[in-house]
Amino acid sequence: MSLIRFVKNNPFRLAEDRILAEQLRLVMGNVGSSVIPAVLLAVLMLAVLSNPINRLSLALWCVLVIASKLGCYLHARHHLSVDTAPQRARYLVGQLMVLNALDGAIWAALCWATQDSVSMNGSILVYSVLTGVAGSSMSLLAPVLPVFVAFVIAEMLVVLGRLFSLGDVAFDALALATILYVLTLLGQASNSAAAARVAIDLRFDLADSHAKLREIEQRELLAQERQRLMQDMHDGLGSSLVSALRVVEHGQLDEDEIAQVLKGCIDDLKLAIDSMESIESDLLLLLATLRFRLEPRLEASGINLVWEVQSVPKLEWLDPKNALHILRILQEAFTNIIKHTRSTEITVATAVDGPWVVVTVSDNGSGFAVDEALVRGGKGLSNQLRRAAAIGAEVDWTSSPTGSCLRLRLPVKRTSV
Repeated sequence: MSLIRFVKNNPFRLAEDRILAEQLRLVMGNVGSSVIPAVLLAVLMLAVLSNPINRLSLALWCVLVIASKLGCYLHARHHLSVDTAPQRARYLVGQLMVLNALDGAIWAALCWATQDSVSMNGSILVYSVLTGVAGSSMSLLAPVLPVFVAFVIAEMLVVLGRLFSLGDVAFDALALATILYVLTLLGQASNSAAAARVAIDLRFDLADSHAKLREIEQRELLAQERQRLMQDMHDGLGSSLVSALRVVEHGQLDEDEIAQVLKGCIDDLKLAIDSMESIESDLLLLLATLRFRLEPRLEASGINLVWEVQSVPKLEWLDPKNALHILRILQEAFTNIIKHTRSTEITVATAVDGPWVVVTVSDNGSGFAVDEALVRGGKGLSNQLRRAAAIGAEVDWTSSPTGSCLRLRLPVKRTSV
């Protein structure tokens, strides 16, 4: 298992494209922070080490360092400004390896630009600066280890070549110490690269898990909504159609009555569809939908609709399921008025009563015996009570010989029901 984990997270092996693209963004984001310190360091070396013997070569070296750093910066900035496609990540690694190998060689050229024109103290300063540059590049380039390896190998090959060319035991020892330092840097860079890859991998795994969870939740919501609609259509529309079919088969309805039954079924179907519309918790939009559906039928029945709906707070719990309950309650109220009260006018109004939004449907008909209807257990009123309880609402009726009124009280803020 440890071997498998090492092979998977081996920092010398390029990661899969999308992880590699993120590693490249880290590296290219780091490049910008290194430009100003590198330029200042190059200028400082020019000022400190410059003398009549090496002034020209050191000045040329300083110009090359600045040009190299600006080139790396502009390259990184370009690829950060455009979204790096994962399929181009490996190609960009190759580009960065070439650019950073060149940059490393230019930095190492400092020890050649000074030649023999500096003292031992000056030489130690030069090699200290170069090893420091190698160390700082490790923190910048380690997320993509091959890029750092290209930089440090190019730099150290040039440095070691210069050290061994001097033919001095002290510089030979310094060369061996430099080799050990490079090996240490490679070990540290390997650990940093592996940690960066694991962190990015975990981030992608987490994002994938969230995406899968959202997909599962969406499928479950769709399945629940589909089941709810099927159940509601079975209980409402299906039941009405079956009842109508049986009466028609026994010849108990004339054509006008059959037409009324079918119109009721169509209204029922339309309400189920309307409940799926996005209303953004706005009760007034829901009521406007009901008005659009029922007003033509009321006009055909000779009933005038008075609309006294006022602005009310949004109901955050008003989802399609709860919206359908409200529509069914109000539809039943309209149906009862049309069938039984001989009304000529229906008034729909809204109001706010403390923590409740109140919807009233009143008529000028002959009224009905509320207590008697509730005792009889008629389907209409009992269904309205059941639906109101399902959404945490309350419904009541008042009636007199001059008209009746349904009051539906909806909670503004609702706890779980």
